Amino acid sequence: MSKFELIPLFSGSSGNSTLIRAGNNLILVDIGKSCKQLLLALNEIGVDPTEIDAIFLTHSHSDHIAGLDVFARKFPVNIYATYEVHHYLTSHYPKPHPLSPSIEVRYGESVILNDGFAVTVCATPHDSHGSVCYRFTYEDKSCMIMTDLGHVTDDIKEMAYGVDGILIEANYDSEMLTYGPYPIELKARIAGKYGHLSNDNCAEMMHELIGKGTKNFILGHLSENNNTHEKAYETVTDYLASMGLTAGDDYKVVVAERHRPTKGLVL
Repeated sequence: MSKFELIPLFSGSSGNSTLIRAGNNLILVDIGKSCKQLLLALNEIGVDPTEIDAIFLTHSHSDHIAGLDVFARKFPVNIYATYEVHHYLTSHYPKPHPLSPSIEVRYGESVILNDGFAVTVCATPHDSHGSVCYRFTYEDKSCMIMTDLGHVTDDIKEMAYGVDGILIEANYDSEMLTYGPYPIELKARIAGKYGHLSNDNCAEMMHELIGKGTKNFILGHLSENNNTHEKAYETVTDYLASMGLTAGDDYKVVVAERHRPTKGLVL
């Protein structure tokens, strides 16, 4: 069987990018830190940036596109995103990328790359126009990146059920957010229907996914101010333990590193 991997290069409110390797395909999902930082992360895992075949964007917030403009000039590559995200990029980065074609993705449809590698698109409830998540299918395996969600819709659940591995959002600890320094309006946005998933939300969703067959998890997109690695891990493992599920036996879970690559999922 050919290699199929999901590797978070960095993950958190300070920047997000994930590498997917599927056979001969190498794609990036988002570039949310500078091009220089991305190149350092790729070098750490032994990937040459000229080998990247495509970039898929989830939405247009800066922690997902900050390094895109420079990277696309240095290393021309197809850029896949919704119409709304491409429109945002055109208005904010008016200098064209003549060698990096903009390819529109549509909700519910799949992009088929080399060797039958499929990237399926699903709309996400987030406060950014044209926001999506992706499911990746290669040979008989699948994985998913499921972050930047105010809540988990039925369409997202249907896409996520049965995947072999998932990078799932555990953005904030509810108590830290409630008693933290953020303005009330920002707290409401983060915890709202178009904000982010809390550690508790993540734990409940993981329980549902385990029941549908998923066993491998990476907790990602943690807030720098309203969460910690320890709180995210303890919240989900304690909740799942209360449901009779033991980490290491019934499922595997790690927390993604904020500033450097995380040992990814090998499916």
